[in-house]
Amino acid sequence: MKIKKGSEVSFHYELFDEEGNLIDSTYDTDEPVIYVHGEGEIISGLEAFLEGEEAGFSAKVTLAPEDAYGPVLEELQVYAGPDNFDDNVVIEIGATVETEDPEGNPVIFRITDIDEDKVYLDGNHPLAGKTLHYKIEVLEVY
Repeated sequence: MKIKKGSEVSFHYELFDEEGNLIDSTYDTDEPVIYVHGEGEIISGLEAFLEGEEAGFSAKVTLAPEDAYGPVLEELQVYAGPDNFDDNVVIEIGATVETEDPEGNPVIFRITDIDEDKVYLDGNHPLAGKTLHYKIEVLEVY
């Protein structure tokens, strides 16, 4: 059966950065990704790459930022004073902070830097702006 809109697909992957460093893998967990094709459950470039393939398909693909997690958006890089955070928030580099956008939707920011009076936050996906290299193995298509 070929992968098409509405197909349930399971696959394993390895994800590498531009330098060839392994970022993530499903092989070490032995739990494949399972998604419904055409529903936007995985990044667009990967979904387009898998369209029309079948169980047993194995390949490598390189995705530009616009086909993966998008470009780095400067408007999602902001700062706030330490007094803007609730007392229960741990303010340290790498920590995440959840807030709401003007419409009340949750937004997650990573703390990227801290100085005396500013906490720098980044709301971009950690892989935004990066070219990604995937090794994919389709296990099943339903």
